[in-house]
Amino acid sequence: MGPAMNKAPALPPTTIDRPVSIARLHGEACFHCGAAGRTLHAAGRITLAGGTRVWPVVTCGCRQGVTG
Repeated sequence: MGPAMNKAPALPPTTIDRPVSIARLHGEACFHCGAAGRTLHAAGRITLAGGTRVWPVVTCGCRQGVTG
């Protein structure tokens, strides 16, 4: 990774306007399908509509190419 990569601004978190389970918010289950028994990988960051907290979310890979 070169010096220019370090200066790139971080993408803003995606705002979600639907209910989300606490397990998905805490990264204990796939954000998209809810799977908890699979290997999970970082998938982006979200905020809940009306909230200010940023939640890092994970995915099992069930939706390739989707981040956040």
